[in-house]
Amino acid sequence: MNLPIKKIKTKTIASLIFFSFVANPVLADTESNYHRDFSHKNIPGNPIPGGLTINSVNYYDGDSDDLVTGGIGFTALTQSYNAPTFADPTNPTTQELRQAKLNRFIDAKTAEGSLFGFQREKLTPLFDGKIAGSEILATYHVNERVGMLLQIPLDFDKNNPCIVAVPATDSDGLYNAKDVQIRGLWGLRHNCAVVYNDKGLGNGVYDITTGQGFTVDGKTDKDNILFQPQISNHESYIKNYPNRYAIKQLHSKMNPEQRWGEYVIKSIEFAFYELNNLYPSKKWISFHKDNTIVLVYAAGDGAGAALKAGELDRNNIINGIVAVNPQIQPSIDNNQLIIQKGNKTKSLMPKSLIDYSTQAALYIPCAISAIKPSKFDDNVPYASKYLYSLNRCEALKNAGLLKQGTPEEALKQLEPYGFTADLNYQLPYFYYTESIGFPYQYISAYGRYDVTENMCDYSVASTQQSPIMYQGKVEALQAIPFEQIWGLSNGHLPVWNGDDATILDLVENKDLLSPRREFYSQTETQGKIDYGTKGAICLREKINDPRVINGHKQVLATGDLRNKKTIIVHGANNVKQLPNDTSRAYVALNSKIEGPASQLRYIEVENAGYLDGTAPFDNTLLAIDYYGEDAMEWLWSNLTSDNKTALPESQLVRAKARGGNSGHAPQATSKNLVPILQTPDTKDLIKIENGKITLPN
Repeated sequence: MNLPIKKIKTKTIASLIFFSFVANPVLADTESNYHRDFSHKNIPGNPIPGGLTINSVNYYDGDSDDLVTGGIGFTALTQSYNAPTFADPTNPTTQELRQAKLNRFIDAKTAEGSLFGFQREKLTPLFDGKIAGSEILATYHVNERVGMLLQIPLDFDKNNPCIVAVPATDSDGLYNAKDVQIRGLWGLRHNCAVVYNDKGLGNGVYDITTGQGFTVDGKTDKDNILFQPQISNHESYIKNYPNRYAIKQLHSKMNPEQRWGEYVIKSIEFAFYELNNLYPSKKWISFHKDNTIVLVYAAGDGAGAALKAGELDRNNIINGIVAVNPQIQPSIDNNQLIIQKGNKTKSLMPKSLIDYSTQAALYIPCAISAIKPSKFDDNVPYASKYLYSLNRCEALKNAGLLKQGTPEEALKQLEPYGFTADLNYQLPYFYYTESIGFPYQYISAYGRYDVTENMCDYSVASTQQSPIMYQGKVEALQAIPFEQIWGLSNGHLPVWNGDDATILDLVENKDLLSPRREFYSQTETQGKIDYGTKGAICLREKINDPRVINGHKQVLATGDLRNKKTIIVHGANNVKQLPNDTSRAYVALNSKIEGPASQLRYIEVENAGYLDGTAPFDNTLLAIDYYGEDAMEWLWSNLTSDNKTALPESQLVRAKARGGNSGHAPQATSKNLVPILQTPDTKDLIKIENGKITLPN
């Protein structure tokens, strides 16, 4: 079902300029000085939120620069990936860094640009997806710095105001390209203000040698930076561990995840404050929770933050939530949850993220040759990169973790953790791109480990940046200067330079040859790469460390959404946020906690996971973001239509894979991306009641 939406107003450049300076003079262009209407004057009932610092205000004309593409335009983004350019590589400007973050290749064959995201048929050479408006950058600083970014489009509808909050995807910070160009774009297209927050993570990379880090706008400095650890015996540490870095999520010792929901709510308060300054009323504030629609729309870890914001929102500021593939870990306590599929019924006992991810990191490198390709392929993507897989098997056998030491035995160790046959073909790619850093970042955060502790003999280092004869060795930054990392990083490790070389990554300090990243590490026998077996075993054991257990308890979700209208969208083929351990368990718990009053809907999508439907899985997996946007349209129609369109029922969407050869799949169409239905066929209904979730066959 295609619901009507507000059309974005297509303007010529001349009309944009005229409108911005005549019809709406408050949106004047400024680099660093506030315009009079952004001067944050005292408006009755609109005090500045505590801990908030306004860093900059900029206006983008929708021509030379804009809110969503950094001046590049949709057409250029879909034609090819263009490496970021910097006039001075060691001193990039804030605008160059911003553009680098927003510069991504959009594969239109996934249907982005036609069925979701940019609407290609409405674009013209004068309006190539560029949206004019103002952008306000801020930090919220109570205990730790949280980056916040507010975008107010030129055609913000102050008569029907709305705010869309977008907590950053996964560990990334502000200007995550998909956040801006999919989730933020949805809000801007609906004439809403969009506010982002980095969840207390951001690109908080700190160079221990130089004492430099990044400010909220990406510039390098030694003061007012996103993260600055206190390192005792600084000189000694540098001498013993040269070219090392600290990462905010891993080493802040703050466990930011426990406050993710709070940061989302603080970002909404920031948005209200700025809008009321921009459009002041003579008597009182113009915008408040009773006359402004507030939605939260996020993916991955950001989606987990969205749900936690709903749990914390006692003042009913938030009207609705769409959470795509949420990294959410429910606290089941004494609540018994049940899952039924077909005639099979069993207890639903969700495993923690650090439990299933450390099990995966331990056994995937050995299991490679036992993994079968998808029905569309002859080979398993990225399996050919594991030249030393049997060395890991041997090391696991020597450690008593496998009896026979075979790949088949290793693969069986993954089955009880939810890695089933229909998911396993993704595992070589998943491990190669996420590596040991995926579980490590959470365990380090939960345990509040200091950077100098080098937990499990890992540290973060700059590695070989050239793919020629690449062996993951620790080397000083050369090909990519530190000043550019903010623009290139997605907030978690590894930070890549192309497909086959890393810039920053976790390295095995006690590699038998020299420190290097674990994919090239020898920890058991010199001359035998075993993918850092000792480190993987240590990390697996860390999940039982009392300090990690305590930190993990602090991030668990209650399942009480306070009866908010919420749609969770989850890919059935998601190997990163396993459905049983995240969304399925959460919706079952919610039904137990809220009962019939719950307004949560669960949409599970076949042939979709955490990836975006591009190669090497373009033929097997679809873009889950289509369904996030579809869910937002249903939520929007429910909240704004005259007849109050009912929310869709919980359902399994039987989306159809594109097929063909990997890397050459045909164009995705509406025959593949089957839309969410308001009332699906009974065989596709997902039933959720009193702690039980029943899934269709």
